[in-house]
Amino acid sequence: MNTEQYNRVKATVAVAVGIVAAVSAVNNSFTLLLAAVTMGMVVLYATKQRVSEVQVDERTSLIRQKAATTTLGVTTVLTAAVGILLIFASRQGLMDLEQLGYALAFQANIILGVNAYLNWHYRNQMGG
Repeated sequence: MNTEQYNRVKATVAVAVGIVAAVSAVNNSFTLLLAAVTMGMVVLYATKQRVSEVQVDERTSLIRQKAATTTLGVTTVLTAAVGILLIFASRQGLMDLEQLGYALAFQANIILGVNAYLNWHYRNQMGG
């Protein structure tokens, strides 16, 4: 199996799991969703074992690393900014979402703390 066929299987499984998730939400059935996600994972794992081409090289790995780092930074900053704006808006009497603002700001701090810890951990683990 080549990479193009594998990507088609991934897209098909994603669509199928999405459809089953919508049906399970309508029917209020968590077990149906859990079964669909589990089956999707099994199908993807079995299919990936049959791929004979190299899927990740150094360039792809570097691109994914840069994308992940940028996504983490942008998402964390936006989450903190929205949290602070909600707190200020609530204090001005515009909205009553102060608790949500605190939760978002706290979440941004947790993400930054976990990121800092993992950077320290991997730097020490890889001899940096």
